[in-house]
Amino acid sequence: MRTKIQSSCLSPLQIHMLLSKLTFLLYKSPVRSGMGSAQNHCLNLEGICRRDTCRTTEDIIAYCKRRWKCCRSWWILIPVPTPAIYSDYVDPVKPKIK
Repeated sequence: MRTKIQSSCLSPLQIHMLLSKLTFLLYKSPVRSGMGSAQNHCLNLEGICRRDTCRTTEDIIAYCKRRWKCCRSWWILIPVPTPAIYSDYVDPVKPKIK
């Protein structure tokens, strides 16, 4: 009497169906994961995204969204320097020698 032994391998058709179902479920995901790169950059600079304006004790160091600005307290209060590309530094006026 012969018995048929089932193999544990999947056929190519079964593998194809499994992969197609997985990719469909991946694209159908209702959740948007992660945040925008500008918001992540703001958090890495220890800033806060605020709408329209920053507080009086904060500087604008970047932009999060279209109307949202990345704000951080002045560098004197928090000893983390503002990146040079965003700074509004102006050289002091040199005295004129007569």
